[in-house]
Amino acid sequence: MNRLLLSLSIGVFAIPAAANDDYVELFEKAAEAVNWDFEEEWAFTETRLQDDLLWVARFDPRNPEDERWTLISVDGRAPSADERSDFAHDKADHDSSDSSQRVDIVGMDSLELVEETDERWIFRFTPEDDGVEFMQSVDAVLNIVKDGHWLESIDIRNHSEIKPGFGTRISTFLVQMQFGPATDDGPIVPLAMKVKVSGRMLLFIGFDESEIVSYKDFEYAGAETSAPDAG
Repeated sequence: MNRLLLSLSIGVFAIPAAANDDYVELFEKAAEAVNWDFEEEWAFTETRLQDDLLWVARFDPRNPEDERWTLISVDGRAPSADERSDFAHDKADHDSSDSSQRVDIVGMDSLELVEETDERWIFRFTPEDDGVEFMQSVDAVLNIVKDGHWLESIDIRNHSEIKPGFGTRISTFLVQMQFGPATDDGPIVPLAMKVKVSGRMLLFIGFDESEIVSYKDFEYAGAETSAPDAG
């Protein structure tokens, strides 16, 4: 999964205020509906845009453990031997890590319903960090689809400059997640994740980091002959 996303989001957000218990229960059920362990039973294609390079790879759990990931292309061309080696090393590091893929970034007790349509509920929540400046500079919303009560998206972005510490200014902070059915009758899975952070440190060192990961072309690869139902 997106390690940059995990490092930025796990444990960053807390619970600042009380919300309607019905909203909390609704969100909990929607979040629980996401299958974070889809790699166990589903083959899929991963595209990753990082450092201006587009990496395309295929994962298949039916292959031997050290052959489940196949790097298909880098920027539309056949990958070099070094790129294949770097890719294999990166995936091996990820597979051996203990970090959870269940990204817990929503302070559930801060949920506030801001809009309801025929198709979805739209909630606002307030992320809380050690500094008040962070809260004042960030907007956070999530969508829950009514048909099936599943989490559709989470969007966290700043509307003004963030000053997390001495000499550091963050001009862009963006975390987006999208979820949806793997197939027409498949489970709810992560479909896309995007992180972008840019700014300056010590007034003269600029940084601009971004990563976009998406998952598509899902194929059921579990023990059963057909894919399980989404619900």
